[in-house]
Amino acid sequence: MSIGKRLLDLARANVTDFRDAFSSDALRDLLNSDGESEAAVEPEESTTSGDAEGGSVGKKAGRRARMFKDAAEEAWERAYEKARTGAGVRGAPPTDPVADRKRWYKTLEVEPGADLRTVRKAYRKLLLQYHPDRHASDPEKYKAATEVTRRLTEAYNGLTRYLGG
Repeated sequence: MSIGKRLLDLARANVTDFRDAFSSDALRDLLNSDGESEAAVEPEESTTSGDAEGGSVGKKAGRRARMFKDAAEEAWERAYEKARTGAGVRGAPPTDPVADRKRWYKTLEVEPGADLRTVRKAYRKLLLQYHPDRHASDPEKYKAATEVTRRLTEAYNGLTRYLGG
């Protein structure tokens, strides 16, 4: 047998194995398998072609693809479990509505029991004073102004809902 014929047969075998490793049936079986052993999922080794290190290029690629798929499934499972365990702790715990209103009035620097018009005026005045755009040149002041603005908006929205605005 000539060297050219031998190289051609080897290339043909590798291409066939590569095609078999990524055929739609093999992928479908891989995705539908429910924890089957690796031997059940992996195609049979061909004894006529392949190198001494565990198979042809196609089989190696198939094994590597299954390895990445398994790692992705494990990462998905870990993320799912983490989300499930933290599902009961969404947001802040319920608070006292009266205490919230007092805090909102204090944040907006108005007397408790003030009407909606006074709340709106105080909100606009403080928003102009502490708006982040006024402090854009200094990153620390910008971050602080953003937090103050967020709290002012939270207080204003809460009081607006309470006062029926």
